[in-house]
Amino acid sequence: MNDEITIDVERLSFKYDGPDVLRAISFNVRKGEFIGLVGPNGSGKTTLLKCLCRLLKPCGLIYIDGTSALEYTLKELAKIFSYVSSEQPPGSGNVSVFDTIAAGRTPHMKGLWWECFEDEKVVLKSMELLSVNGLADRRVNELSSGERQRVRIARALAQQARIVLIDEPTAHLDLKHQFKIMRMLKDLSKSGLTIVAALHDLNLALAYCDRILVLNEGKVFAFGKPNEVLSKELIERVYGVKTKILMDKELDRMLIVPIE
Repeated sequence: MNDEITIDVERLSFKYDGPDVLRAISFNVRKGEFIGLVGPNGSGKTTLLKCLCRLLKPCGLIYIDGTSALEYTLKELAKIFSYVSSEQPPGSGNVSVFDTIAAGRTPHMKGLWWECFEDEKVVLKSMELLSVNGLADRRVNELSSGERQRVRIARALAQQARIVLIDEPTAHLDLKHQFKIMRMLKDLSKSGLTIVAALHDLNLALAYCDRILVLNEGKVFAFGKPNEVLSKELIERVYGVKTKILMDKELDRMLIVPIE
């Protein structure tokens, strides 16, 4: 991670048909940073991710490397952002795992499905990283929820965007794969990939994120380093849950334990 600002958001707001879901959100993300978005259900985490990559059109300003996001074409944005939803897109279940992940190469293609050997190489590497290479010929609708989640992340990595936006990266995953995915994302961020992930597990956010953005009722409630932001007072106020914050000396990190 370095001090170079990759994303700068200024007073971003969004609403569907009713009240604002996001209200004057402002924050920045540095290159190679792993940002965790946390907050209760309905706080605006998924909406914010979709606004960043222009799946939704918010009010306010989003700058990427100092340039307004509005100045980029959708194809250019697809080389900057990849987005991983926590849900399977409609109509995609009857496609093979290999072809699903290969679709992540679309922003780099100039015509035909396969442009060069490099595309296939990138797809195979992404499959290996997510341990889905043994599922290549399976249909997505034949997979478990956890396997589908790993396929979605593999597709995002095959896209080779500079910024990965992930909605609940550990959704549907067993304990082993939760830690494996989070360690992999952390390693990728250390190598320069910028990651913004919506998370529900505060202990995973504490362990792996560089900074945490706490959303509550569509507003930024707090933003900073995990051990400075996630206090028991904040958790009780935002989540309505009393906790103890323990220090694990062996792991050299804090642990959050609910007490009610």
